[in-house]
Amino acid sequence: MNADELLKRYSAGERNFHETNLKEASLQEAFLIHIGLVCANLKEINLALADLSWGNIIGTNLRNAYLIMTQLNGAKLTGADLTFARLTGADLIEANLENACLNDTKMIGVNLSGASLYGANLIEANLIDACLDKTDLRTANLSEAKLRGASLKGADLRGAYLCQANLHGADLRGADLREANLNGAFLWGANLEAAKLDGANLIDSINFCF
Repeated sequence: MNADELLKRYSAGERNFHETNLKEASLQEAFLIHIGLVCANLKEINLALADLSWGNIIGTNLRNAYLIMTQLNGAKLTGADLTFARLTGADLIEANLENACLNDTKMIGVNLSGASLYGANLIEANLIDACLDKTDLRTANLSEAKLRGASLKGADLRGAYLCQANLHGADLRGADLREANLNGAFLWGANLEAAKLDGANLIDSINFCF
């Protein structure tokens, strides 16, 4: 299936495009809310400025996808592979990314407030200036992630891995970091007011915090 056929069928009312192969397709600025793309191949797809809010995108291959300023609010992305994807400025408010792979993704300024990233892999992800307020990051792997200036107010980071993560100037007020591994993390200028740190590993971390 190509992009034109998908848009035509979507306009006719069809919503389920499970296991569709749209590798390298261009759907820039497409309006595709509530679309079903379960286990589809969207590798290297261009969905910049598109709206896939409340879409069912479980288990989908989005490696190297171009998702700049894409709307994915409330979308189901459980188990999706977004390795190396570019999501700068994207909105994923209350999206479900449980057990998703987001290693080496570029997510500068992304809005993930209220999203679930339980058990997700975000190794070396670039989350500079991202909004992760009240996000569920329990047991997520954020090792070596760039979180400089990110907002994680009220985020649930219980048991998360933040080894050597850069949290310079991050806002962690009210965050739950119990049992989190912050070994070697850079916390210079981070705000940890009212954060819960019981059982957290802060060995070798640079933690001149507010």
